[in-house]
Amino acid sequence: MDTKEILKKFWFVGLIAILFVGFIVIYIVQMIQNQPVVKSPKEVDGNYVIYSINGEDYTADEFYSDLYDQYGVSTAYDRYERYICEEAIETTSDMETIATNNAAILLEQYGEEGLAEQMRSLGYEDADDAYDYYIYLQKSMKLRSDYLLEHEDDILTPFVEANHPKQISHILITVEDITSETTDGVTTYTANPTDEEQAKLDAVLAALDEGQAFADVATEYSDDSSASSGGYLGYFDDDNTSYVTVFADMARTLTGGQVSEVITSQYGWHIIYCDTDEPSEMMDDTDFLNAIFAEYPSAYYQPLLDAASELGIEISDADLKAAIDEDIQSAMSTEEESETGSTTDPETTTDPETTSGTESEAQ
Repeated sequence: MDTKEILKKFWFVGLIAILFVGFIVIYIVQMIQNQPVVKSPKEVDGNYVIYSINGEDYTADEFYSDLYDQYGVSTAYDRYERYICEEAIETTSDMETIATNNAAILLEQYGEEGLAEQMRSLGYEDADDAYDYYIYLQKSMKLRSDYLLEHEDDILTPFVEANHPKQISHILITVEDITSETTDGVTTYTANPTDEEQAKLDAVLAALDEGQAFADVATEYSDDSSASSGGYLGYFDDDNTSYVTVFADMARTLTGGQVSEVITSQYGWHIIYCDTDEPSEMMDDTDFLNAIFAEYPSAYYQPLLDAASELGIEISDADLKAAIDEDIQSAMSTEEESETGSTTDPETTTDPETTSGTESEAQ
């Protein structure tokens, strides 16, 4: 498996690292006559345990009155979603492999106690539950990816036509001496390379002309931090403003498999490669999915509602169900407002940030 594929498959590590930064409230189970919202694994004296700290159990009755008003709807929804995803999507051997690898990476990074603490903050019990958490994340993605593919004509195709999504990689050859000129608000850059810098560019172009894989050439020659992942930068669409103008303008013109001509920015020479512009090949890219969900919130929520209906999963508390339904409908209504010209921004999901040196420099 090459570095780029590893980066795609292990996106969950980046996601959970972001979740670890802030305090995430424990999943709360709404109670009516001591009945849970969905299945709860443990009871103490007839009360369902919502979490444990250092072996001490805390029940819904003890914390309901203090926490529900502030956190109850969102955290109960999280538990509801997790249960639906677990029941709706079959666990595959690939999911198991990815979950095992990611859990091992986090265990090495945080240690058993540190990982256990973070997993408890996510509603689990100990470090071993990292595996289950990654299984859930993959099932959540598959549930929604399948929905998008099933609704290609009314969601995926309009989004692609409007935004021209793609995944890109690049090679950067740093040039120390760059001059610029601005005319009518447009800045052009001219490289004044040393013999060594010119020789490096010539070697890159020769390798690409010989048919060497772009990722291999990027790994060997690129001066950008993305070289360690074969030059892979990830998701890009027409609305992307993270890159310098000359870079973004060129990236917008590329289609799947195309390599750009050499362009010059204030950082040096760039050669951009479009890895793919096929939606079906980007379904494991959270940035791609989140961009769709931002425009079509229904694509995020409707798959879950459909799965719950098919499985016969219901929320037992009428008040909590009404509150969750209201939140979902409110989020989905932004899609209708957008279609009628409203400027309201739809709700989006948390996504990992790109850490490429080129992108951060361009901001």
